[in-house]
Amino acid sequence: MFSWPSLLLLASPAAALPPDTIVSARASQSETSSEVILVRAERLPPDRSMPAQISLGQAALGSSFGLRLDEALRVAPGAGLFRRTSSGPANATIQGLSLRPIAPNGAGRALVSLDGVPQNDPFGSWVFWVRHDPFFLERVDVRRGASGAGFGPLALTGTLDLVEARGGPAQIRLSAGGQGGKQVVARGAVAAGSGTITALASYETNDGLIPVRRNQRGLVDLSADFATSTLTLVSEIPAPNGSWSFRASGFEEEKGAGTLGGRSAARGADISGARKWAGDWGQSRLILFAQSRDFSNQTVSVAADRGSVTPALDQFETPVSALGGSLIFAPDGVRWSPRWSLDWRQSEGETRELFRFIGTGFTRTRVAGGQQALLGLGLDLPRALLSADEQLGLDATLRVDHWAHNRAKRLEADRATGAVTLSEAPSDKEGYVATGRVSLFAMGGQARISLFRTFRPPSLNELHRPFRVGNDVTEANANLVPEVLEGLDVDLKANWQGLGGDWAGSLTFYANKLKDPITNVTIGVGPGVLPRVGFLPAGGTLRQRLNAGEVQAKGLEAGLTWVAAGSGTQPEVEIRLSLVDAEVDGGRLLPALTGLRPAQSAPWASYLGFTLPLQAGPKLKVALRGEGTRFEDDLNSRKLKAYQALDLRASWSPKLDLDFYIAGENVTGARIATAISGAGIQSETATPLWRVGVTITR
Repeated sequence: MFSWPSLLLLASPAAALPPDTIVSARASQSETSSEVILVRAERLPPDRSMPAQISLGQAALGSSFGLRLDEALRVAPGAGLFRRTSSGPANATIQGLSLRPIAPNGAGRALVSLDGVPQNDPFGSWVFWVRHDPFFLERVDVRRGASGAGFGPLALTGTLDLVEARGGPAQIRLSAGGQGGKQVVARGAVAAGSGTITALASYETNDGLIPVRRNQRGLVDLSADFATSTLTLVSEIPAPNGSWSFRASGFEEEKGAGTLGGRSAARGADISGARKWAGDWGQSRLILFAQSRDFSNQTVSVAADRGSVTPALDQFETPVSALGGSLIFAPDGVRWSPRWSLDWRQSEGETRELFRFIGTGFTRTRVAGGQQALLGLGLDLPRALLSADEQLGLDATLRVDHWAHNRAKRLEADRATGAVTLSEAPSDKEGYVATGRVSLFAMGGQARISLFRTFRPPSLNELHRPFRVGNDVTEANANLVPEVLEGLDVDLKANWQGLGGDWAGSLTFYANKLKDPITNVTIGVGPGVLPRVGFLPAGGTLRQRLNAGEVQAKGLEAGLTWVAAGSGTQPEVEIRLSLVDAEVDGGRLLPALTGLRPAQSAPWASYLGFTLPLQAGPKLKVALRGEGTRFEDDLNSRKLKAYQALDLRASWSPKLDLDFYIAGENVTGARIATAISGAGIQSETATPLWRVGVTITR
């Protein structure tokens, strides 16, 4: 395990700067300021040949209405976390990302990759978004559908590829606003021999909102406060025929659940090293990484009048570690320009808990967890076939993955006597899965049809960790099998000029079949004594994670942008829409689910944005975002209503090194329902959130 904040930046002797240098450093003569400029080429042989449907550069990331990356992704309707709650106050266990709303879940069904290193949690597959402030990123690429080689088992619905900012001038952003929110983020770089060291740091605190609807609140309902901090150090060093890079990072976060006695905390540290080679023979890149996490979570059972709580679970620690790496080899001079990839990740973790509260204390202990091993070999063939005029062609990606779950255990004991009340050691499981993508394109890639197959093995969390939220309990299932997604995508793109500006349009039709989706299935309701749970009060629900038949989904993703012609900053319009018709087929095992919509899947989502630079210098940005009705549960009995929210942002740069802004989210106070319990208690966000900030560049 690695401890935070005790981080050490890995070092390597600096080699002589080669003639075709990809990194250079320049320090000014001033003793008070320095600037490091990176003029490197692409950091790696690209992990994926599939083009991104949406790319966000530093300008788009820096002008987001929210502070966090998941909020910046609102420009991509259909992409989002399990619930509508943003990652700031959200519990870690619901921060998994899905790039298509065919069947969202807490673990997420998309890979988040930072410069080739997977960021999905080794235990739960969710993402700690605090680690990836938009201020720290150079570019974000959204790839929906099968995205090609590189940790394929984590990329069921696509990949979010993050490129971290390195070098450049020192910058600091200060912001403050509603809910007592305060944030400071900073980045800077210094020359170190022939290389560079870049530092990225952040701290945020927020008093939060009371999540429960005003007319349903009781004495136990509190604000969901949170505090977070991060630190990252990156060293880049030129080397013969390539470069070295080393990265060390850590984070901490503490959050209130919005209920008396409910809190969570997480911390973690990562180290990684990468070596890139380039020559007449081609390119290659080797990455090795280690990850460490710990998570604690306290939940309570709430009385019907919301006047008192009873402790329900104390998950006091969840130690997790992972080792992994990847190797990419892209030879030159080969007709098909193949890219070979080999990647692996070995994860180990367990939850340690106190439960069964009687009288004045917990009476039982639980330890549950295991190991997961993923190993994959991929071959990416961009332009495997190509016409003489390069207008017609075929791309292909093939992968073979081995997955294994072993050393699983679940041990429960009486806290006072030590007597074992439950001892399970599920048998080891493993398997091989072949996946891939074949894309036929025309018009130089403006039209494309793709067939693909992807898979996702269950996370350690889904296999072994039961959890409780209020009076709703979800049981683990060590017998889960991997999900498999088969799909067809039809992509159309066009660029043209007209109405005084440049237009870009995109349209994607898709048909997906998700086999054996891991779903929280209702198996009992309170009041009553239920298996493993004990007594569950009225309004409580017992669910278990099951492979629930299959989900069939047909959808459309559309985008249209217009930028006025001219030099400098010009007016812009951006329109994006996601439509999906998703339906569960529960089969013979779960016939009650057949014909229902997957939980948390919204049939439509939209984004309409305007950017208007004013003559006096300020820039105004307005966005209307919305989403259709979704259901909280698998039985479609708890409805979360549709909403439309208006966001505003105005920025002004009186000097090149100074930028002020004011931003408001949901300025009209629309009710955005985020959750509803079995007792009908609804959580929502309905308060406008205003924020002011300044970015200083030196």
